[in-house]
This record gives sequence, C-alpha cells and structure tokens, in this order.
Amino acid sequence: MFSSAAQDLARQFLSTFGGWTLFVASLSVVFCFAMAAGPWGKRVIGGPDATPEFRLPTWIGMMFAAGMGAGLVFWGAAEPLFHYLMPPPGEGLEAASAEARSRSLAITQFHWAFHGWGIYGATAIAIGLVATAKGAILPSAPFARLPEPARQLIDAAALVAVLFGVVASTASAVQSVGAGTEILTAGGLLDGVGIQLAALFLLSVGYLTSAALGLRRGIAILSNVNMVLAILLATYVLVAGPTGAILSTLLDSIVAYARDLPELSVNLRADEAGRQWTSDWSLTYFLWWAAWTPFVGVFLVRISRGRTIRAFVGGAVLIPTLVTLAWFSIFGGTALVLDQSGVDLAVTSFDTAPQATYRLLGELPLAALFQLLTILLMAIFLITSADSGAFVLAMFSEGRSDPGLKSRLFWGVVIGVLAAASVLSAQGQALFRSVAVSGAIPLTVLLFAWMANAAWMIVREQRATKKA
Repeated sequence: MFSSAAQDLARQFLSTFGGWTLFVASLSVVFCFAMAAGPWGKRVIGGPDATPEFRLPTWIGMMFAAGMGAGLVFWGAAEPLFHYLMPPPGEGLEAASAEARSRSLAITQFHWAFHGWGIYGATAIAIGLVATAKGAILPSAPFARLPEPARQLIDAAALVAVLFGVVASTASAVQSVGAGTEILTAGGLLDGVGIQLAALFLLSVGYLTSAALGLRRGIAILSNVNMVLAILLATYVLVAGPTGAILSTLLDSIVAYARDLPELSVNLRADEAGRQWTSDWSLTYFLWWAAWTPFVGVFLVRISRGRTIRAFVGGAVLIPTLVTLAWFSIFGGTALVLDQSGVDLAVTSFDTAPQATYRLLGELPLAALFQLLTILLMAIFLITSADSGAFVLAMFSEGRSDPGLKSRLFWGVVIGVLAAASVLSAQGQALFRSVAVSGAIPLTVLLFAWMANAAWMIVREQRATKKA
C-alpha cells in the first residue's frame, strides 16, 4: 500500500510539475558550464589551501563507481535497443527503422550524459563552494543562515533519500549479478532469489571490508580495479564485435545527441501517450538522479577537494559524458546489430534489461569468460557504490567529513539488511524504487535552492569587490 501511494505521488507530481523537473535538470547543465566558464571557475573546492587527494584516474574512477557505473552495465545494451524497438509514441517513428535507431541513440544519451552528470555536478559545486578543507560536508551547508532545526531537517531528509536510493540501487545491481550467474550456469546453480541472496551476502562482506579499510585503501583501490575491468570489457566488445558498426554508431550518437539535445531538454510531448512516456522515462530518470544528489553530490565534494570548479566540471561532467557516449555506442551499437541480424536479446521490460549485456556477450567468442568478467565488474561496482553510500550516511550522521569506522560499518549493515528484504519481496523492490523516486520531489526544490544560493554568493562577492 505504501509503495502504491509513493508511486501515485510521483505520477501526480510528474503529471502536474513535469515541466519543473525538466527545467531543473536542464538548468543544472547550464549552471555547471556557466560556473566553469566564469571567474568562479578558478575557485578551489575545499578552500584555496586545499590540494587534490587523489590522482586523476582514481578520482574519475571513484566518481563513476559512486554515480552511474553499475547502471551503465545494467542498461548498456538494453536501453538503445528498447527505444529502437519501442520508440516514444506520438513522434511518428516506425519501430526498428533508421529514424527510430537515430532517435534511440539521442534519447539514451539524453538520459545518461550531460543531464545526469549535470545534476550531480551542480549539487557538488553548490555545496563545494562553502566547504572547507576540514569542515563537515552536509547538504545544509549552503544554508548557514537558516535556523538550526531547518538545517537539521534538510540533512535528515537527505539521509533518508540516500538510504533508500542506495538500497534500491544495490537491489538492482544484485538482480543483474543474479541474472548473469543464472545465464552463465544455465540456471542450474540456485533459483533466482537464492542466487541473489548468495550474491548479496558475498557482496556485503566485500563492501563492509572495503568500508573498514577506509576511503584511500578501500573505495579508491576498488575504483581503479573497476576502471581497468570496464576498459577491458569495452575494448573486447569493440574488437570482437562489429567494430565498423560500433564506430558508425559512435558517430551517429554524437550527431543525434547534438541535434536533438536542445529539443529534448524542453519537450514534454503534447499528446497524452507521449507525455506519459516522458514521465515514465526521462522525468523518472531525472528524479532518480535528483534522489541521488545528497549522496553523489556530497561524495564528489569529499573526493574533489583541491580541484578548481573548472577542473571539476571537466572531470565530473564532460569526461563522464564522453565515456557514456563511447559505452552506449559499443554495447548499444552491438545490440542493435545483433537485433537486425535476427538475434533476440529479449529486452521487453525493466525486468528483462539485466540479461541484455550477458546475452550480447553470449553471441561473441569467449562468451563465458567475459560474462564472468561482467559479473565481477557489476559486483565491484556494487561494492564501491554501497561502500560510498555507507561513507556518506556516516558523514551525515556524525556531521564530519571523515566519519569513524563504527558508523561506516553500521550503515553498511543497514544497507545490506534492507537490500536483502528488498530481494526477498517484489513489493519490497517496488517500495524502495518508488520511495527513492517520490522522495526526490522535494530534492528538486533543494537542487534549485542550491544553485540559486551559489548564484547569490557570486552576486554578493561581486558587489563587495566593486565597493572595495
């Protein structure tokens, strides 16, 4: 009942305030690049004396691990194929046509590239502007003038949003690991739920161990391993798959995304079916990214201390967008070629999406080896994401940027227990996803307030400079 109420709330909000959601998401992208291009682009996150704590590759790897890494593996082959076979209604596109292919590439990038990372980046910039080298990094930090109870309410709401978002993501990643294991073992190991629970137990041990090791020896090292595995997997598919078609897809994706981005950024679709599609896909994605802003935004501030805002936007918005273009071109392009050649990857719904990448690899040489590699990649992404989530939750609960071990382990156990409850119950999975999305509704207002506060800081500083 609670899950249905949360879903109804999200649907009602998107029906009434869909334009607001799209506006805030698009504004985030503009905000990031405006901050990078202006004089404030030289401002250092954490204060002028702060220095970078992590090397560039490690920093980028940690961002992907916390932000979207598991999602890219989950949807890499599935989403372009989904929109190709079932294009948005009301646009007059024939399924599986050349026009539907181009549109599917643009829509996929729209969901995963500038807008998603722009939402994260805008949050991190707004909070990072007021962060100090040793001070607490909290969602309420930009609002120092608010009464203490109001700031505590913001931080408490952010904590709940992070918890539900991380649990929902963990359950989805476990579902993907379970799907891969079932395919790899031909379903003979355990039943679906049994595999997922066994995977969750092992992964929980992994991320609790990582949490115990700390930020530098845990998340940072695993993020480097993840990047190596992801590059290896993508390179293999590029070489073993239809290389020419993949490179063509990359070019087509860049052209389609650049061409359609301005229109997609403002288009809610007028007819009823098209508007519903926009709510179910684009707006739900952006609410999901907004739901993760307290988690990913704060985590990005924590690992980005010592970098200028200009460098941050380049590393946290531009580079991820380029990687996203390449990733979906490799896996989505291969999936589209396989479909056109008569191979059915069985992508029909959210529930079948986790199987797409594994089925795609099953059509290439050394299938079992690289299916196993994908399971390992998903597992490490899950470990680093859950560990990052536990770290941020501990930051919120302790009110400091380097929380203690007991607090990190406590939140890690809470994530594992709730994820297990979600895996055991289909209603539980729907509940956590629904609460995470519906809980993002007030966070869209908070995201706008973060950006407005940052803009006002610029205005005040410029006025002070002129008076001086």
